Formats: sequence, C-alpha cells, structure tokens
Amino acid sequence: MMRQSITSVSEVQAWRTRSCGRVLVSCVIVALLGTSARIAWLKTNPNEQLERAAGTHRSDARELAERGQILDRRGRVLATSLMARRVFVDPALIWEHGWERVRKAQRADPDSQATADPFKDISLALGSILERRPSEIEAELRRRAEDRYHIVAEGLSDAQVAEIRRLNLKGVGVESYPERTYPAGDIAAQVVGRIGTERKGQSGAELAHDTAMQGSDGNLAFLRDARMRPLWIDERDYRPSKDGEDVRLSIDLVVQEIAERNLREAVKGFHAGGGRCVVMDVETGDILAIADALTPRRGWTEVTTDPSRGIHPSLGRNRNVTDPYEPGSTFKPFVWAVATELGKFKPESVLPLGHGPYRTPFGRLITDVKYYGPVSWKTVLMKSLNLGMVKAAERMTFAQMQDAVRRFGFGQRTNVGIPGESEGRVTSSKSWSKYTQSSVCMGYEISVTPVQMVQAFSAFCRDGTMVPARLMLGSAEAERPSALAAKRVLPEAIALQAREAMEGVVTEGTGRKAQSALYRMFGKSGTAHLAKPKGQGKGYYDDRYTASFIAGAPYRNPRIVCLTVIDDPDKGKGHFGGSIAGPVCRDVIDETLEYMGVTPDQDPKRAEQLASVRNEPDRH
Repeated sequence: MMRQSITSVSEVQAWRTRSCGRVLVSCVIVALLGTSARIAWLKTNPNEQLERAAGTHRSDARELAERGQILDRRGRVLATSLMARRVFVDPALIWEHGWERVRKAQRADPDSQATADPFKDISLALGSILERRPSEIEAELRRRAEDRYHIVAEGLSDAQVAEIRRLNLKGVGVESYPERTYPAGDIAAQVVGRIGTERKGQSGAELAHDTAMQGSDGNLAFLRDARMRPLWIDERDYRPSKDGEDVRLSIDLVVQEIAERNLREAVKGFHAGGGRCVVMDVETGDILAIADALTPRRGWTEVTTDPSRGIHPSLGRNRNVTDPYEPGSTFKPFVWAVATELGKFKPESVLPLGHGPYRTPFGRLITDVKYYGPVSWKTVLMKSLNLGMVKAAERMTFAQMQDAVRRFGFGQRTNVGIPGESEGRVTSSKSWSKYTQSSVCMGYEISVTPVQMVQAFSAFCRDGTMVPARLMLGSAEAERPSALAAKRVLPEAIALQAREAMEGVVTEGTGRKAQSALYRMFGKSGTAHLAKPKGQGKGYYDDRYTASFIAGAPYRNPRIVCLTVIDDPDKGKGHFGGSIAGPVCRDVIDETLEYMGVTPDQDPKRAEQLASVRNEPDRH
C-alpha cells in the first residue's frame, strides 16, 4: 500500500510540472506573438514622439564628387579643386552642454553658485588656435545661437587641426571640403570665372560648364549601432560618386599673360578708363587671349563701370563679348572689300575728292583729318579717308550695305561660350536711312564686340573665308577638335587686295607706329568719338574717344589676328588709334608669334627705319 501511494504522488507531481510547463510555454508564445504584433504595428504606424526618441539605426555617408578642372589649350591648370579642412560648430549644442555641466555641479553641491558662458569659453579656446579675435567668434555664436551648423574658419593647417582635436570640444568639429583654387591667379580671371560657397558656378567657364564639371556625389547607406559604429553594409546601398568632366579652353596661358600685360601698361600709360585685347588663331578660330581691363579714375565720370569687379576680378563681365562699341575706321576694310567686290571701284580707281569737307546730297557734312584731293581707292583705305568711304556708300544700295554688315557676322552672336554675350547693334532695315548709310561706312551707327571683329577680320587673313571664333574646346578627354567649318564671305582675290591695302596702312598710312621690326603686319586703325551714355545727353563727346587697332601677321601666311581697344584715353596723353592702340597690337603680335615659333618675315632694311617712324607726331 505504501509503495502504491508513493507512485501516485510522483505521478501527480509530474503532471503538475508538465501542466506548469505548458502554461509557461503558452504564455511565452503569446508574449512573443504580442511583441511581434506590436513591433509590426509600430513599424507600419510609428508614433511621432516615439520615432523622434528612438532615432534611426541607418546612417548615410556622402561621397563628394570632384569638380572638373579647367585647362588651357596646352593642358595647363587654370582651376582645380583640392581637399582642405575647416572647423564648424553647433551653437545650440555648445550652449546646452555648457549649462549641463553647471547643472551637474549644482546637483553634486546644492550650495554652489556655479555659472557659465559657453559661447565665451569656446570662443577663447578657438580664438588662440585660429588666430582670430575671440570677441568676433563669440559675436557670431550669439547671432546664430539657434543654428545647428556654422563654419568658423576654413583652410586650416595641420597644426590647427591637431590642436582642435586635442581639446575635444563638445559641439566643435573639423571636416574636409573641396576648395577651388586658381593656380594662375588673376590671369584670365574673367574667362575662367569663379564658383560660390555652394560649389555652383557664378561666372565665366565655371558658370558656362557648371553642370558638366559638377559631376554627381555618391552615397553609402549602412546599419549602425547606438554608438554610430557600422554593423552591416549592403552593396546595393552604395552609389559611387562620379567626378565632373575637365573642360579645356582655347586660350593659351602664355599668350593671355602677354595680352594682359601689354594692355595694362597701355591703359595706365594713357590714363584710359579701360582697354580690351583679343588674339585669335586664324587657322582654327581659337581665341588665344581675351583680355579686359577697367581702371576707375579719380575725378572722371566714367562711361563704363562694373561694380562686380570690386568684389572679385573674376566676377566682372567680359566686355569683349558683353559690351559692344562703335568701331570707327577699323570697320572700313569690310565696306571697302564689299564695294570692291561689287565693282564700285577698283583699287587703282581715282576718286575725285576735294581739298576740303564734302557735303552729301542730303546735306550731311563729311570731314577728314587731312585732305589729299584726288586719290586712288586703295589710298582711301590706307589713309582712312571718310570722304572716299562715303562716295562708295553713295554708290551702294541700302541692301548691299546691309549685306556687307551681315555677311561678316555683325549683329549676330558668335556663341564663343561666355555668358551674357551681346549680338551688337545694327540698324534695322526698316529704320535704315541715307544718314545710316553714310555713317556705317565710317564705322558709326553700328556697334560690334571685339570677338566679332577678330572673327570677321579672319577673312582677310585667310582666302576670303571667315572661321568662327571659339573659346571653349569642350572635354579635356576628347580628341583635340579640328578647325570649324569656314564660311566664304569674300572672293580670295578681293581679300588679298584688301590685305595689300592694309599693309599700306601700316607702312604709309595711319598705322605707321604699329610697324614691327620682326613681322610684316597689315591692319587698320580707328579713332571713334565716344557715345554719351544714357543720362548724359544724346550724341557724342567732343573730346573723348575709343581708340582701336586691328592687325594680322605674318603678311604672306597670317597666323593670328589681334585687336586692341583703348577705352576713353586721356586726350592729353594721346587718343589716335594708330598711335596708342597700334603699338599694343604690335607688341602682342611680336611676342605671340615668337612664342609660337613663327619665323620673322620683316625686311631687315625696313626694320632699321622703324625707330624714327615711331617718334613721329600722332596721326589719325
């Protein structure tokens, strides 16, 4: 009996154990199911407060794309990006952390009178490292007290970075960033341009090719723990960065420096308001140099201003494409060539010009600096005679004169790739008059850009075909582009006749001071009265001018064309285009052709005579 009762008790206890186990397992299963259900619910319908409190366990790491470089035609770097470091702060965190230390001190010692000025403390620490006044940093922090991110200083040295990291200041960090640098300094600044704080192009090539050079940033998403340490990275969550494309310009850094230096010296020497200079390769249309200078003068009411240059030279507009001007007598070769092509005159034809001013049939008085009487049509261009040009204009129809303007590309943008290009100004056919006809043939009542001028002049340097100007050669990785398709604007024989007459301009005419001892040049001078800007009345100033000179060289096989414009020179120092703009063209051409390795073609005997010519009095 006793053994039987013991067995019964054991069975009861086993049954109770199994029952408790089943109940416990069931409870655990129910709890797990409930927890899973709650998790699923929170995942699909998260509470905003809980979501903010829990934060996220996924992080993103940004991989910055490298902005493309800007190179000159020979691959010299004009703009590039280098990794630099800067210190940033979280003002809100600095303030909160500073006062948290005070609260901890008060909890440890309720009787303490602890106080704090977190912004002042941080400013004192950073000021000595960054070599800035702590008061300046403190003022910045107080102004941006609610912000979570503020850059205090950029371009940190290794020593500064090490010291900041050693202090381990709460709310202060160091980060890397791409810094745009311009190795050539201010040379070609307006062509290259500049980028802003957001790595966006603001001017020049930086703006024109901004999208291509930016590239696209990469991104890495990963799972992390509470201490921000990566736990898991899925290859599908990684998107690599794509660096921006390099851009190659047609300019040559050496030729650009030559043009800028000579232009700057002339503007200073003649106390001018500014100047412009463009050099173009007539075989390819490549712009080798495009210089622009503005010099505000004390006591002068300047006709042309550019406030953006006061911020930085690269932010100024490039007036070689944005600011048209009246070319004056430098425009005469184009009309002369078309009139010759039309058979109005032959180069040897004699025009019965008088020994004084000429009054047109509609009553306009035409004057010249000097009167020669009857002269050949070739001499009209060599001596830049207004009377002869007006005689030719009277024989041409309005349509023929308008065609002479349009066929050379005037009144149309060249699309060289600089933002803000102007198409110039050409009087419409509807408004064209006899007065317009007689003005345009002398280079008035028409406005052109320097780039339009060198593009058009390339026809005289070639075989009568005009090659389009270009400044941007595109991607640096692409093969070097060949010359653009040329457009015929003159018969070859007419272009050569005009070239011959323009050599006479340099040797016998208004451009004698532009003669080179190295190369035979051909060109044309211009001295145009300066038009009054809006707000200063109508018409032209009597004593203010635009002096210009355009030339090609060498004579037999021209390689380049150069245009120099001196804006508003001081008349007391000189104002004729042949005497102040011509020598700039000569010097730029000489240095450029020597740099290009072009063999001089000037007659040695002629070169010996030039010293006396350069000392002659000014002529138009």
